[in-house]
Amino acid sequence: MPNPCPTCILTESVFGGRLLWGIGGVLAVLILLDFGTADAQDLPAPSVETDTFTVGEAVRHAVRHNRALQAARQAVPRTAADLQAAQSERFPVVQGRADYRRLSENVDYSVDLPGLPSGSETVTFAPALLDRYTFQARIEQPLFSGFRTQRAVEAARHRMQAARSGAEAKEADVAYRVQAAYWRLYETKARRGAAAQAFRQIDRQLTDMRNRRTAGTVTESDVLRVEARRAALRLERMQAAHAVNQARLSLNAVMGRPADAPVAIDDTVTLASVPPDAATLVDQALQQHPQLARLRQQQQAFDAEVGQARSGWYPQVRLLGSYLFARPNERLFPFEDEFAGTWEAGITASWSLSTGGRTAARSERAEARRTQATYEREHARQQVAAEVRRQRLAVLQSREAVAAATVAVNSARSAYASVRSRFQAGMVVTADLLDAERSLRQAQARLAGAQAAYATARAALDRALGATQ
Repeated sequence: MPNPCPTCILTESVFGGRLLWGIGGVLAVLILLDFGTADAQDLPAPSVETDTFTVGEAVRHAVRHNRALQAARQAVPRTAADLQAAQSERFPVVQGRADYRRLSENVDYSVDLPGLPSGSETVTFAPALLDRYTFQARIEQPLFSGFRTQRAVEAARHRMQAARSGAEAKEADVAYRVQAAYWRLYETKARRGAAAQAFRQIDRQLTDMRNRRTAGTVTESDVLRVEARRAALRLERMQAAHAVNQARLSLNAVMGRPADAPVAIDDTVTLASVPPDAATLVDQALQQHPQLARLRQQQQAFDAEVGQARSGWYPQVRLLGSYLFARPNERLFPFEDEFAGTWEAGITASWSLSTGGRTAARSERAEARRTQATYEREHARQQVAAEVRRQRLAVLQSREAVAAATVAVNSARSAYASVRSRFQAGMVVTADLLDAERSLRQAQARLAGAQAAYATARAALDRALGATQ
């Protein structure tokens, strides 16, 4: 076995006592935590079938099962029913009526006529028919409503289209949230894997250090350093496992799955082509973003409501018709105890000459809502343009970060292999080996974070563009 390097001997001789006490105290705490806390990874996992998703499959599952998205979609049939109700105002209203009435016994259509040559005489104008039966059908057809019906139909149609665009915007938002949760789970699993790999390496290194201590080639402080690092790595591995569980809960929640359902991911981060220039992306977003389409349809709906409110200034014209089949038919005189039918037809026009300012107030309110919708739409266009530019820059920066992190991992892996071989030859101290291991683990964690940030930035750019799966 090679002799300890002079630096090791010098370090041990100068700092031996204080270093042993300091590392020993820290190690005691970490060992208690090491053996006093159960790591979920060390327990046998129950045999439960795990659903595996690519990012696209996860988004499609969420689109089918996300409760918030399903609630948003219900606005479409609701507004479609409102449109059908508005269109029904164009059709005639047909009503039917049937009734039976029994009159009191004192009903009498007879009168005494005095002054006749024969004296007073009782004259009966109509028989007292106490049982009355009536069947009536009535039809009413709007002819002119001051454009109220036409404007109401236009407003309802625009609201229905706005509801569809709103559902599409919600779907895009859910797709982004799924992808963000998916890549967060990817990052935490990568960090957990790096921590687990480092823990296995430190386990082998600890075994080797203890053998070297027995052979007298390393000091007790070197072994204590490795033991302290092992306990710290075990804690880090437990924290990484907890982060994975939290990320899994978030992904299940946004996908509409049970919170404790096992889930596995089956995608890796690949660098896509560089996005087009900002002006092209902004134009694309302004044309296809569902949120802008929703605001545009709302503005048109408010514009139609202005005309609907102004309809109060115009007359209302209706065509009327009815048919009466009654026993007795009171439209015929004298009354007869038999069924008879009569009909009537006509046209009616009504005009509200004064409403106390109600029509003017409704018009002003509708105009104010239209103006408000115009400003909201312009503000949203500015926000979308700014968000597209911001997310494009985020994609470019995260793309560069992935490339830099990949180089850093390769360099750190090569450096760790070199330091380890030199440590085996007794050319470097234990601290150098532990530093190299830490640098490799940190580089792997940074790469996982950069990859997740890049994938999330791509998803955010898609959402800013208004793209849906």
